[in-house]
Amino acid sequence: MDMLFLLVVALMFVHELDAILQREYRFFFAFLDDVTAYRVFTAAHIPLFIWVMANLNAPLFQIGFSAFAILHAGLHWFLRKHPLIEFRNTFSRVIIYGAAASGIASLLALASG
Repeated sequence: MDMLFLLVVALMFVHELDAILQREYRFFFAFLDDVTAYRVFTAAHIPLFIWVMANLNAPLFQIGFSAFAILHAGLHWFLRKHPLIEFRNTFSRVIIYGAAASGIASLLALASG
C-alpha cells in the first residue's frame, strides 16, 4: 500500500468529518429532523469506516476507492449549487478535490507498478 492511497483515505475521512459540520445529512436525510438526520448520518459512518480500514491492503479496493474519490469530487462539482450542499468554502473544496487528485496519483502509481 502506498502513501498516496493512504492520503486518499485520510482526505476522504476528513471530508466526512467536514460533511458533519457542513450538514450534508440534510441532503441525504431531508425527510428527517436535523438531530435524527445527524445521528443517522454519523452512525452510518461507523460500519463504513470499518469496511474501508478492513480493506486497505486489497489492491482492487485501492483501485475502486481511488476511483470513487475522483467520481465523488465530480458529484460535488455537479451539485455545487444545490441548496442543501454547503461545501462552499476553500477548506472543504481543498479536501474534496485533494482527495480526487490523490486518487488520480494513486491510480497512476498503481498502474506504473
